[in-house]
Amino acid sequence: MKYAAFTSMNRDYYDHCGRSMLRSYKKCLADLMPMYVYNEDNFGVKVKTVTELGWHESPEYKEFQERHSNSHVKKFAKKGFSVIHAMKNLDCERLIWFDADTIIQQEIPKHLLDLIAPKNVLSTHFSVWHTKQDREWHSCETGFFIINKTHPAFDQFYETYRDIYVNDKTDNLRRFYDGEVYGRTVELMEQKGHPMMNLNPGRHKTPISRSVLAPYLNHFKAGVKDNIDNNALAAKFDLDEDD
Repeated sequence: MKYAAFTSMNRDYYDHCGRSMLRSYKKCLADLMPMYVYNEDNFGVKVKTVTELGWHESPEYKEFQERHSNSHVKKFAKKGFSVIHAMKNLDCERLIWFDADTIIQQEIPKHLLDLIAPKNVLSTHFSVWHTKQDREWHSCETGFFIINKTHPAFDQFYETYRDIYVNDKTDNLRRFYDGEVYGRTVELMEQKGHPMMNLNPGRHKTPISRSVLAPYLNHFKAGVKDNIDNNALAAKFDLDEDD
């Protein structure tokens, strides 16, 4: 299997907008790749063609939640530990993340995916830069990214990403959020000479809508997504309600 998609969400998010994301996958990408969902609390995902993975509370995840008190850090770590599990357990060549608040507007051509995720590229992502205390910090817009599991440095990428979470290696992070962890991992792999594909050369803060993927993805970020719901998304994007 060349491509596999994955995401994570809890029941509230599924009821708010996540179900629409999965329906948009079913409409546009089900013939190209499977979709796996880390469904917190093991709620039922009622969208055909989607595979439930349940929620995997590894000892490392439980320890992370116990030693951190910041609610945002704890929340975004759920995504991070889903990525850790998927990197080791989903069988594919290219692993593609879609945020639960993303709508796939039309089929992404396979040749486009092949172009942005070639054999020699370890990670395809949207780099974003922020300035804090006179320092520029690199992170990634992780609404969408691709990891090349066949790359010779994939195991290094996995271990580096995992190590930041398991051992709280936050010295070079602006915040302990998943985008910063992914961005730091990219930096460390680039320093070792491994090629990456940055889909945000213009350094935009909201890059997906200004990228080659703009015709295919609509990412509803904070503020906007609070004013949408599954009913509105189903009407706007003509999503099949017969799951």
